[in-house]
Amino acid sequence: MEFKNNSYFVDTVSENISISSVLKKYEERLLGFEKDSFKVKEPYVYVKFCLYTTLIFRILEKELSKIDLSEDEEKVVNILKKYKYRDFEAPFEENYIKFTVWKNESGTLVYQLCDLRETVSSSENWNKIYSVYVIHPKYFKQIKKIVLKIINKN
Repeated sequence: MEFKNNSYFVDTVSENISISSVLKKYEERLLGFEKDSFKVKEPYVYVKFCLYTTLIFRILEKELSKIDLSEDEEKVVNILKKYKYRDFEAPFEENYIKFTVWKNESGTLVYQLCDLRETVSSSENWNKIYSVYVIHPKYFKQIKKIVLKIINKN
């Protein structure tokens, strides 16, 4: 696959890309999310950010063993390690929220995030077409601390 000509990779591929530039870009996105007090405004954008976070943690996995983590940070790392395999850490209601895509008869899509305790059923006009657990937004404070520790170590 030719990455340079593929629009999906435009913001992350360059001739001289390095891990530090990828981390810097992630840190910028993380700080933007923090400006909103880690509140989710757009469900679809949030899901993409969770996937990006999973990618970053896969890249940094070896670095994680080289830094000292607090108990809370260790918990988040364990959640992320399991999440990359779509294995989920209990208690589910505490660690994840649900992302759902709804479609109506005219083809309109609606993206929704909800607490796992909420029971949402499809109505006459809306059909659930996709649903997945994503990392709870409250963990991004710890994720930020972990990423900054790795950046400062290197």
